[in-house]
This record gives sequence, structure tokens and C-alpha cells, in this order.
Amino acid sequence: MKSLIILAGKIKKYPTDFVVEEIPLYEPCGEGEHLYITVRKTNMSHDECLRQIATYFKVSKRDVGYAGRKDFHAVTTQMFSIYLRGKKPEVPKTIGSIEVLDSSYHANKLRLGHLVGNTFVLRLRDVDELDFSLLQQRLATLHAVGLPNFFGPQRFGNNNNNHLLGMALVKEDWECLIATLLAGEERHHNFASEGEYKRAFDAWPFGQPTERNVLEALVAEKSPQQACKTISRQLQKLWVNALQSHLFNALLQHRITDGTWNTLMFGDLAWKHDGGGRTFEVTKEELHSDDLLNRVDAFLLSPSGPLWGSKMRLTTGEVHEKEIEVRESFGLDDGHLETMRKFAEGVRRPLRVEVRESKATNGTDEFGEYVQLKFTLPAGSYATVVANYCLSPSPWFEKVAK
Repeated sequence: MKSLIILAGKIKKYPTDFVVEEIPLYEPCGEGEHLYITVRKTNMSHDECLRQIATYFKVSKRDVGYAGRKDFHAVTTQMFSIYLRGKKPEVPKTIGSIEVLDSSYHANKLRLGHLVGNTFVLRLRDVDELDFSLLQQRLATLHAVGLPNFFGPQRFGNNNNNHLLGMALVKEDWECLIATLLAGEERHHNFASEGEYKRAFDAWPFGQPTERNVLEALVAEKSPQQACKTISRQLQKLWVNALQSHLFNALLQHRITDGTWNTLMFGDLAWKHDGGGRTFEVTKEELHSDDLLNRVDAFLLSPSGPLWGSKMRLTTGEVHEKEIEVRESFGLDDGHLETMRKFAEGVRRPLRVEVRESKATNGTDEFGEYVQLKFTLPAGSYATVVANYCLSPSPWFEKVAK
């Protein structure tokens, strides 16, 4: 059972321990009204980076495009587009602490999903030197069999409750939503839990405007539903997306337990990895064809799971029954999908992805010894999931590692 040994090791001990470089879907053509800049930021949130870029070029944040949000506590490189309406300003080498590495022009705005994937370089600290070979083996195993495509913990917020807020929102349980939003262990949280909203509002940090707006409405004796209307649509959408992710993770865990996360079943919607997110239903005839099995082995096809919404394509047979069973275990029925539709229509997501160009090395830098994991993942997949499997694999790992 050596492959299941939990190893010591820390992720993101320093910002430079987590490096992300975006792989663009296309390069700017050199002409157009959208300035494309490639930037590198360190230990900066996506929203702050976007704000500084918009402020520098004197445009609305809506005029700034990006292909994906990058990690906060990391060194990240990616492209942004700025709609300049024919203007040609001088492009600086830096915007505050943001480095501008390259620039060009293009005809359209850069939009979410306009990337192939990301290359990651992770340095794990406090790893026993005797564990290096085991880390190499585990990364090689993920390269060989694929990565369970879980959403990482950052999807669920600093308090790991974004999905709970999304659940309350979809169920229109306003009291639960407010209780979850205002929960915590500090003095101001205690005031809120005791219904002393004025004292909670007076003590609440100014850097948390959503909570303060809700409290202000409660102090004004607004109903819980009216208080929740003060929450921005953008934040509500983020919570519902987190709920979708939580339901997907739960379904994926069931498929791992059943041993079917990396193989196709009758009724599955097979994800075409080179097909731009297209899926097709697996029939009984196809299920036993050598061509289908070969395409699965070659990472051309994988089973997909639900990101629930009213327009999401449904599986059939036992696969569909399992997906419904998992969803209903959280008290969500078809009616709740209509509420979710306001924020997300629903799509499929592959249950596994390929870990490409993977390599584990060790070395020493100014912070001491490290083990470095380098690999490439498709857009939307999480490097922290790779690191977690390398440090603390699940029981399925024992089977595939043999």
C-alpha cells in the first residue's frame, strides 16, 4: 500500500512556489481596436489586476477581456484585451506592480474560454528527500491514467461555503442564505447570529460590502428576501457556479467509487477532448467497439458529468439515474434547475483530463529545498488537485498504480 502513503509537503508556501502560464487559443493578428497585452502579476487577485489595467487605459472594466481567472497567491502570466475604440496609447512596461511582457492588436475582445490550457510549475516545500521518488511515480501515474477532474478548493471561496450560499439561493431560503453569509467566529459574527444587526453592522469590516449591505437592509427592517436583493448578480452567479461544481464533484466521487470515472458506460455522454466541448451519447453497439475503447485509451474520449442547468444535455439509463440520485441527495429537483437557469444554463464537463508534459525534479533556491512539479492541464482544470493526489492519493490510486 505504499502508493497510498500520505506525504508531508506544503503547497504555496511562497507566491513563487505556484507559477501559472496561460496557453492562448490564438495569437493577436496585429490589427484591430482591441489591444492585447501579456502580463505577469505576483500575489495579486484577478479583480485587482483587471481594475488596475482598466484604470491605466481609462476604460470601463467591461472593456477589458480575459480568457480565464488566475490564482491570487501565485506568479501568473496571461493575456488581457483592452477595447480602445481606435486609440493607440503608449504601452508601458509596468502598470503598478504588473509587468507588461508583450503587446499587439486584434479585431475582437478576448473572452472566457479563449485558451488551450495552462502550464503549471509548483514547488512543494518541507518534503522528505526520501519521498521524491514516490512523488515522481505518482505524477507519472496521473500522466498515464489521467486526472479526476475535480474542482479545486479555491472554487468554493475562502470560507469554503460558496456552494452552500448557492444552495440557499437556488432554494430561495433567504434566512439560510443570510445565516451562512454572516456566519463566523468573530465578535461581529456573533452579533449577527444573535439577531443584533445594528451592533453587527457597526462592527463589521468595511472591506466586506456585501455583508454590510445585507445588514443595513436588516437594520432598516427589510425582509430577508429584500435584504438578499442587495447582493450583486455577479456574486450570486459565482455562488450558483460553486453549487454546480459541488454537485459535479459529488458525482465524480461516486464514479470513482464505482470504478467508472475513466471508462464509458451505456448512456454516458462521451466528451470529445478535441471537439470543443462536444459530446455524443454512448449506445450499446458503440460500447463494445474496439474503436471506442481505443479512443478512450488515447484520451480522445472521456465520460462527462453534469454542471446542472435547465439547458444541460442529459444522459440516459443507469448513468442518468445516478446523476439524478446524487443531485436529489442535496434536495434539488427539476424546479430548482429553473432558478439556476437565471445564472447558468448548464453544460457537461469531462470526468477526467490528461496531464501533459509532466516532470518532477528537486532542487534548492533562496527559500530552501523543494520538489518541483511541472505539467500542463486543459482550461478549467486545477493544479491543486494534481498536487493533492501526489501528496495524498485516494484508494483508486492503489489500483491504477499497480
